[in-house]
Amino acid sequence: MKLHRIPVGPFATNCLLVGDEGGQGVVVDPGGDGEVIADRVAAFRLQPTLIVLTHGHLDHCLEASALASRYGVPVAIHPADLPLYRNLPRQIAALLGPAAAEAFRPDPLVEPGWLLNEGDRVPIGALEAEVLHLPGHTPGGIGLLIRTEPPTLICGDTIFRDGIGRTDLWGGDHETLIASIRNKVFTLPDDTRLVCGHGAETTVGREKAFFPY
Repeated sequence: MKLHRIPVGPFATNCLLVGDEGGQGVVVDPGGDGEVIADRVAAFRLQPTLIVLTHGHLDHCLEASALASRYGVPVAIHPADLPLYRNLPRQIAALLGPAAAEAFRPDPLVEPGWLLNEGDRVPIGALEAEVLHLPGHTPGGIGLLIRTEPPTLICGDTIFRDGIGRTDLWGGDHETLIASIRNKVFTLPDDTRLVCGHGAETTVGREKAFFPY
């Protein structure tokens, strides 16, 4: 597996390019700086087959429609986060102010072509990722578990190195998030690599050892 991390947008979201040795793969969480992402796709020699969103917050999906149109590929998201995805201007107004929302001129919204649910298998060229539903940060948060050695979990904003996702935004719920972490993330092997939505990556074992919740 090849994985390339690109911090994008005003919140330094980790957009991920994930591919197999042959160059086919997916773009995960394109939350801004679409031209930067496209340049990296070209440099990485990736042939995107899918845009995957770990959840529907604006900083993870602002460039999803533009890149889906550019590459002629579907957008994939959990159905519980469709309301967030379909209301990007309202999210921008709430988080960045009305002026930012007024200035936002999105590409025509590309409706998701794949509504991801627990247990779905997402092809990444010759590889595949298993979808884990990880609600709490948002109702439709997901992780992508790739059975590399050690395993890799692309976990969005569910858990970070020394932290967890916010639960004070739309659809967030603290108890649900903690349950997702304890019952899904922490049941994976300790050496599982956690590739987070912001900041540095970590491992399941490290976060279990210092988890304060």
